[in-house]
Parts: sequence; structure tokens; C-alpha cells
Amino acid sequence: MTAETAFSKIIQELGEIASWNYPEIASHLPPERRALAYFCPFVPEELIQAAGAVPIRLMDTPVKISHAQAHLPAYCCHFVKSALENYLRGDLDFLRGVIFSQSCDSMKGLADIWSLKGRLSFQSNLMVPARLDSPLARDYFKIELEELKKTLEDRLGKITRENLQESVRLFNLLREQIRKLYGRMRSDPLRMSGEDLARIIQAGYRMDRDRYLEILSRLLELWPEQPLGKSPAVPLFLSGNVAHSAGWFSLIDEAGGRIVQDDLCTGGRLLRLQTREDLDPLEALVERYFSAYICPTKYQGPFAHQETLFQEIKESGAKGVIFLFFKYCEPYYFDYPDLKKYLEAQGLPTLLLEIEDPSQAREQLKIRLQAFVEMLS
Repeated sequence: MTAETAFSKIIQELGEIASWNYPEIASHLPPERRALAYFCPFVPEELIQAAGAVPIRLMDTPVKISHAQAHLPAYCCHFVKSALENYLRGDLDFLRGVIFSQSCDSMKGLADIWSLKGRLSFQSNLMVPARLDSPLARDYFKIELEELKKTLEDRLGKITRENLQESVRLFNLLREQIRKLYGRMRSDPLRMSGEDLARIIQAGYRMDRDRYLEILSRLLELWPEQPLGKSPAVPLFLSGNVAHSAGWFSLIDEAGGRIVQDDLCTGGRLLRLQTREDLDPLEALVERYFSAYICPTKYQGPFAHQETLFQEIKESGAKGVIFLFFKYCEPYYFDYPDLKKYLEAQGLPTLLLEIEDPSQAREQLKIRLQAFVEMLS
């Protein structure tokens, strides 16, 4: 098998993993590790991994909503609706449990509904302070993480300093490899599609992380040294929430754009969670959430998001910014006017796309994307 063939097979393998439905995930997990779900990056994957479980991040899925609408108001985003639908259908019964964090109002309501329905034997709620600029927020959050650690130990297994340090190293290595992947996509843009990139990132949330690191490292090793050439596509930066569906990346490719970096909650934003290895591991997990901007549901100062976003856009070389927001996602829409005004004042055109089900409204969105790309060409 040639290196080029092996490279293509790895992309195909990760694409297949990303396409697994939730029940399929269970049959591919290590037998000694149970799956524990979470929604938000404020829940440290490192703690779940160190407790002996596989952290499975629940993301938006293109599922027909037939059960969830009886329990939710119409103004909930599709992410919340699809999560509840999968839960009520029994697709998530393979999970050992789930950890919620305090983010938006819809997610808080979802946590209550899950608890009332009681399909999973274990549910924990991590309380995250809304004001991360408060002098007491760090101490409060550390206590919350210590409580989460105790809960995981009671349910799963002992978390020692050593295995937590090992877990921190594992996820740091993963983030470094993903950072390299984005870099390769910028320097060799014709080698792999945006849809492939999205699937590779998605796959990491659905599988054993040691195996994911092994596959990802092999992919980067096999990446040919000679670029295929310069892409005619317009380089774009994608910002948004839990919208890492391969369909959105594919749509941007079809419109003549090319995602060179993103600020998605399930994508490039997690690169900011690199964790110091010279501190006590639990203290390091606390520290990282106060040293980088993560989410508009948490306040870190009036310009925290603007400055972080602009710096990353500059480094990416993008010509424009696409905001990809779920309909009814209030925290992101509250943040949007200031971001738009700031970025356009810096000479960066922006486009807002409001999305719901990943399988719907493709053509309408494609027309708007094509017009935006043509304006930047």
C-alpha cells in the first residue's frame, strides 16, 4: 500500500467513525471503559478520561424531531432538540451517565428534563460561574471541579494525581495534533476538503482518545510534503457554536469558500484549552478556563471575545468571517452585534447564517454563501 493510499484510507476511516449513530459507538469502545457523555467544554474531558471512562461529546445530529417537541418550547435550538430526541428514543442508553454544565437557559432546562425522565442512572451538574472576571469565581469553580472529581470517583474509579497528569498530557497532545492539522489545511488546501476536516474533528468526540491520537498522528505523518498547489477558493474563518456538521463545511466548499480556521465550540476554540503541565493537574484545569475566552455564556470582560477572535482571524489569513449560529441561541446573538461592528471596523467582511437541522435549507444558505464569496473574490 502506498503512502498516498494509506493517507486516503485514514481519512475514510475517520469519516466512517464520524458517521456512526450513537448506538454504534458503544460497540467500538474498549471493553474496560464505559462511555460518559458531556455537552460543553467547561466539563474537562481529562477528568472523565482519568476516571476510566471514554468522554463522548453530544453534538447536533440530523434526527427527525418527533418526541422532544412535547417537552420543549418552540424557541429551543436544534442542538437541544436533537439531544433530547436521541435521549427519549433510547439511542443514548449505552451511556454510563451524563455531565451537564450551566450554560444557556435551554441547556439548564434540558438537564431538568433528563433528570425527570431518568433513563440514565448517573447525571451530574457542574455549576460554572457566569462572571469569570469575579475575584471569587476561580475558587468557586475549583470547588466545583473537586466535587465533580469525587462524584466520578464514586461512580467510576479512583482519579490519582498520576493518571490525571497522564490524561492532561494525552489531551494536550491531541490539541497539538489538531492544531497541526489546521496548519496543514492552510498550507496544502487542495489535499483535503473542508467536509473531511469536519468529519475528522467529529470523529474524535466519538471514540477512545488514545486510538484517536494514534490515527491522527499517523495521518499527519503520511501527509505528503509537496503541496498540491494553490487553491482558488476564498479563505474564510468560521465562528459559531456546536455546529460542527460536515454538511456546513461542505456547503462552504461548494460555494467557493475554504475554511482555514474556525472558532466553533466543537472545533478550533478548544485549542485554547491547552493545559499547563507544570502545575497540580486540577489547578491547571481550573486555570485554563480563566486564561482564555471560551463562551459567550460566561463574562470575561467587554472585549475578550473581540480581541481573541480578531487575533486568530489575522493569523489564519482569512478574507472574511462567517458566523454560523443556531436559531434561538440567545447568548451568541447577544454577542454578535459587537463582534460584527468590531471586525468590520478592522476591514473584515462578515456574514451571519442562521441554521437549524443540518439536513435542511441547504440551497437557500448556498446562495447567500456564493454571494458572499463572490464579493470577496
